[in-house]
Amino acid sequence: MTDVFNALADQNRRTILEYVAAEALTTAALAKKTKLSATVLEKHLKVLVAAELLTVVTKGKTSTYSLNKTGFGHAAKWFGKFGSAFVSGQADILGENIGNLLSSAATWLEKRAGVKINLDVDPEQAGKELGRKLSDAKREATEKVGEASAKVKVAAKKVSSKKAPAKKPVAKKAPVKKPAARKPKA
Repeated sequence: MTDVFNALADQNRRTILEYVAAEALTTAALAKKTKLSATVLEKHLKVLVAAELLTVVTKGKTSTYSLNKTGFGHAAKWFGKFGSAFVSGQADILGENIGNLLSSAATWLEKRAGVKINLDVDPEQAGKELGRKLSDAKREATEKVGEASAKVKVAAKKVSSKKAPAKKPVAKKAPVKKPAARKPKA
């Protein structure tokens, strides 16, 4: 398999993917849209197919290309490693921002109302705690999705391993014979 990211590194290949994402296209249609020579286009298509980003169906001399989710799944899985770290970091920041907002709101209310407002919590600490809880909830949800996905795969294997019942052969009806036409007596 060609590396997905190497395949995506070329602008022409990304352009081909954008065209094919809209609809399955033949080699001729892609050549017309991309204005690439047949040789150059064929080279790019081979790389995209090898990277599992495109699938090709050939009928006679016509090859039709469509998106292949497999290659995009590999890329998404790789990006997912960083997404969870990013989301966790964002949750911490969100918690701190909420803590700062609570503190600012309390200060604003104190000035407007002329009354001391006691939050009985450290806003920054409350924000961090909220961020941690959001991060934990995200992690727990991700684990449950993984468990559910595994259960679905097991169930799918069970279903696909069961053989479909054999179809009963359809009995053929005997052809109906039409009586021969009688010749009129002369």
